[in-house]
Amino acid sequence: MKFRTNLLIAGTFVVGIGVGVVAPVVRGALADAPAGGNTYQQLGLFENIFQRVKADYVTPEPSSKLIYDSMNGMLAGLDPHSGYMNKRQYKDMQAETSGQFGGLGLEVSQAAGFIKVISPIDGTPAAKAGIKPGDLIVAINGKPIVGITLDKAVDDMRGPPGSQITLMIKRAGVHKPIVDTLTRATIHVQAVKDKLYGKIGYMRLASFSENANRDIRRAVHKLQSDSHDHVDAYVLDLRNNPGGLLNQGIAVADDFLNSGEIVSTHGRHSADDEVWYAHPGDIAHGKPIVILINSGTASAAEIVAAALQQNRRAVVMGTRSFGKGSVQTIFTIPGHGALRLTTALYYTPSGKSLQDYGVQPDVTVHESSNPKDQFPKIREADMPNAFHNPSGMKAPILPPKLVLPAMVKTIAPRPPATWPKLVPDKASTDYQLQMALKLAAAMARQGGTNQADASH
Repeated sequence: MKFRTNLLIAGTFVVGIGVGVVAPVVRGALADAPAGGNTYQQLGLFENIFQRVKADYVTPEPSSKLIYDSMNGMLAGLDPHSGYMNKRQYKDMQAETSGQFGGLGLEVSQAAGFIKVISPIDGTPAAKAGIKPGDLIVAINGKPIVGITLDKAVDDMRGPPGSQITLMIKRAGVHKPIVDTLTRATIHVQAVKDKLYGKIGYMRLASFSENANRDIRRAVHKLQSDSHDHVDAYVLDLRNNPGGLLNQGIAVADDFLNSGEIVSTHGRHSADDEVWYAHPGDIAHGKPIVILINSGTASAAEIVAAALQQNRRAVVMGTRSFGKGSVQTIFTIPGHGALRLTTALYYTPSGKSLQDYGVQPDVTVHESSNPKDQFPKIREADMPNAFHNPSGMKAPILPPKLVLPAMVKTIAPRPPATWPKLVPDKASTDYQLQMALKLAAAMARQGGTNQADASH
C-alpha cells in the first residue's frame, strides 16, 4: 500500500467525533488467517469463548456487540490510536476535519481507567467552560465512568446541539470535584486567529483541519496588510494544538521554509517510506519566528515545530510537547465503517522520532509561577500500549542554534508571584505569550535569524 499525504496523525478522540480523516483506502474482504495449526487453534479458542458467552452470560448479548467489542479490544491492544469505527463514528470523524462538527470540542484520551483531557478546542463549549489540559473526567451525568472504554465515554458525551451534559472533573491541586454543565453545540473550528501586537504578528493555530494551510497564509497576508508591511517578527502559537492532517502539517511548515527536510515516515515496508522537503517561498520573508508549545502540542503541530526548529528557522518556547510520533491510515470497509490503523512512525529532519520524546523548547517558559498549580503533564508515553521511541531518548545532534538576543537570559522560566492569574483570551495575563512577544521583538531588533550557538 502507498501512504497518502493526508494521513491521520492526530491522537486520541475529540468528544463528539473521532479525530481527523484521510483519503480512504478501500479494502475488500479481510484476508484469511495464514496457514498453520497455531493460528487456527487460537481462532478456535475465540469461537469457543464467543459461543460460551452467547449461551451462558447472565444477560443475552447481541452477536454484533460481542464482535464489535472483540475487534476494538484487539486494536486497542496494539497502540492507543488504532481502532475500528462503525458507520456513524466514521462519518463523525470525516466531519471534524472539515472544521465543522457537533459536540463539546474536547479532545480526550484514556489512562488508568479515567478519561483525561488533552486539550479543549478554542471557542468551543469545553474551552468556554474552563476545562483544562490534564483534567480527569470521572463522571458523566452523575454516572461514574471508571473502567469504561474510551469509545463508550465519547459516545456518552455526544448529543444533539442544544442538549446539556454534566461532567464531574478532578483537577490537580483542587481537592473537591468540579461539576460543569455544558451545552452541546455545532462546533465551527476557526483554524487560525491572528492579531497585531505592535509590529509583532501573532497567529494561533488551533488544529490541522483541511484548511489550516490556507488559513495560515491568509493570516500572514492580513497581518502584513494591517501593518502596512511593517511586521517585524511573528509568534506562532501551537499550544494545545492536537494535530490533524499530515499534509496540512507539511504545508504549514513549508510556508515558512525555503529549503530543507520537513518530515519523513517509515513503516513496516521500506518501499512505503516517504520524505518531504520544503520548496522556495517563505511567506514570512525571513522575519524572526517564535513558536509556542506545551504538553498539549501534538502530532502535526510537533512536525511543524520540529521542522522549523531543526532547520533553524524558528525559536521554540514553552514546555515539552506531547510526543505523538505515529501515523494512522484509514481503511474503509465497504458496507461497514473503517479501520484506523497505525502504519508508520514519523521522523524529524534530525532523523529522530518524536515518539515519547516530543519537541524540546529552546527557551523553557512555564504557564504558572507555582509548580503545584501545574496540571499533570499528560503525554503520549502515559497512554496504554504506547510505542517506545525507536531512536532512543537522547537529544538529536543538530546544527548550531540561532543567535538569541542577550535579553533571553532575563526571561524567567516561571512568572513572578505577582503575575496575574491566567484568564483565557486576555493576553496581558498570558506569561508565555508575553515572553514570546518580548523575545520576537528583540530578535527583530537584532536583525533576524542568524545561525550560531546560543544557550539559555
